[in-house]
Amino acid sequence: MVAAPKLVEIEGPAFERGLSYGRQADVQLRHGLAVYQDLFRQHELGWDSVLGYSARLREALALQVPDAVEELRGIAEGAGVKLEEVLVINGRSEIINLHAQAPKDTASLDDGCTAAVVLPGLSENGRLLHVQNWDWLPECAESTVVLKIRSDRHPDILTYVEAGGLARAGFNDQGVAITGNNLVSAQDGTRPYGIPLSVIRRRVLEAGGYSQALTELYRLPRTVSNNMTISCARSGDCLNFETTPDEIYWQAPDGACLTHSNHFVTPQARIRERDRGIARGADTLFRDRRLRQLIEKDGHRHDLDSLSRALDDRFGSPRGIIRTPEGNEGETNAYLSATVAMILMDAGAGEMRVRQLPYTSDETVRYQLH
Repeated sequence: MVAAPKLVEIEGPAFERGLSYGRQADVQLRHGLAVYQDLFRQHELGWDSVLGYSARLREALALQVPDAVEELRGIAEGAGVKLEEVLVINGRSEIINLHAQAPKDTASLDDGCTAAVVLPGLSENGRLLHVQNWDWLPECAESTVVLKIRSDRHPDILTYVEAGGLARAGFNDQGVAITGNNLVSAQDGTRPYGIPLSVIRRRVLEAGGYSQALTELYRLPRTVSNNMTISCARSGDCLNFETTPDEIYWQAPDGACLTHSNHFVTPQARIRERDRGIARGADTLFRDRRLRQLIEKDGHRHDLDSLSRALDDRFGSPRGIIRTPEGNEGETNAYLSATVAMILMDAGAGEMRVRQLPYTSDETVRYQLH
């Protein structure tokens, strides 16, 4: 059984935060690096080449978000690893699309995810709820932490993340929450270096309230496509953003909930973008709609427990809302990610719940921002 993610609490200026983070999460961070070294090796990507691209990400990031580089530098020193190695964890999606030696099958280097936001009218406690299944390499379950960040300059933040990363799924003390789902477009890897996705998510949470968070998302340049769902517990609203290196397509809820998986759904994006993610896992075409059907079924009002049951749906196994790493023998595309974690957030209550490897365990651990 995989242990619950370690709670890592940090505060202070950027470098000091990072130093504390690296010291507290060095075991998890080193495990994550070993996972990625093995992954890239399987795809004939030399580690020196990977670190070379990390260095270029560092240079671009230093010009645009210098505080992030200082925090990453502190993480590296605290964990006793190279700064470029910490950037592999933060920028793996960008590196995968920019490396010099293209892998034979990039499908096995992409994560998935299915996410949902339930608006107050459909929740039992009258508060917005934001949840997600994160699909990626099951080995990464042992590399994760829950990071609690206290700051005098920015809102306090609680985020579930791979150790060494700046943010993944999380929320701040202004009630703003974010999750991200993988998208693949023809633009990926064709543009200059932008901001790594983990840094974008962290900056969105650091920005402040809802309007500041949305503005920050639009301000930051991107290297790869990604879907990001941003919600606000204080206003009871959410918006979904299908982003590419060049474009952002936004989507408002149609009804009392919003769901998303790993394909473009906004009309403009479906016309303009070449969606390369569907062929890698066409189950995305039903996962988002099935999750919405389960949430809206019988007009049931939800709490985090009932949303956990919806995210535990096994239809289409092993390629469903919850994903297992076995059972795909004989398929044309034999690669299959797994649901590394189920993340359940009630930002209005400052509460996050995490269920690691939910296809094997129903143990859920609670974390509080305050």
